[in-house]
Formats: sequence, C-alpha cells, structure tokens
Amino acid sequence: MNARKRVVRHGLTGGGFVTLVLAGTVLISLGLPPSPSTFVLISWLALVGGTMLLAGLRERVSIGSRTVGWPRVAAVAVSMLAVGWGGVSLVSLLAGDGVTGLGSIEVVITLGMVGYFAWFARECWAGGVVIAEEAFTVD
Repeated sequence: MNARKRVVRHGLTGGGFVTLVLAGTVLISLGLPPSPSTFVLISWLALVGGTMLLAGLRERVSIGSRTVGWPRVAAVAVSMLAVGWGGVSLVSLLAGDGVTGLGSIEVVITLGMVGYFAWFARECWAGGVVIAEEAFTVD
C-alpha cells in the first residue's frame, strides 16, 4: 500500500470509527426508545460509520454477485455523509435553531462541508481526478 492510499484508508477507518462512536453516544445520551427523528439520525450515523469503516478496512466488498473496490464503497459512504449533513442542517436551520447555534455562519459551514464531501466522493468514485490516482488503487 502506497503512502497516499494509506492516508486515505486510515482516514476512512478513523472517520468510520468516530462516526459509530457518535451514533452510540447519541443513543446512550438520549435513551431508549429513541424518538422517530432520533432513530433516523442514529441510523444514518451508524450506516455512514459502518460503510466508512468497511471502506477503510476491506480492499474489496462483495455485494451480491459483484465485487466492489474500496474507493466506490468510500464514495457511497461520503455521499451519504454529505446528503445527511445537508439534510440535518437544513431541517434545523428551517426550524430556526441550527445545529451549532451560529446562525447564518452555519449556512456557510454547511455549504462548505457538503461541497467538500461531494468533491471527495467524486474523487473516490472516479479514482482520482485532483488527488493522485495512486491514492485510489485497488490491489
């Protein structure tokens, strides 16, 4: 595994682990049974975290009769992260409370993060456009 690929894969592994810990923390702190909106949030975090962890730890993943390389799995995980982040922020901003409490700055932060996640998902899916292709090789 080359150095660039190692950085990307370790980032996915760490990000997946932290996201799973966050899902567990939300579940523990808000108690059981969760409300429907909390259940959706926890499920989204668990799905994103599990998919990122899978992309970071496995070179290939079998889905049915197809085998998919880790960059495509990572692209799906990061896309789910982008859509979920945008959705949670949009709902909270429309409700008037926001996730961070930063008001209009939260709009800028959300647009920046969703844009970054979308860009990185495209990089993973395409196998490197801006980032070197060697970072997305499948051995």
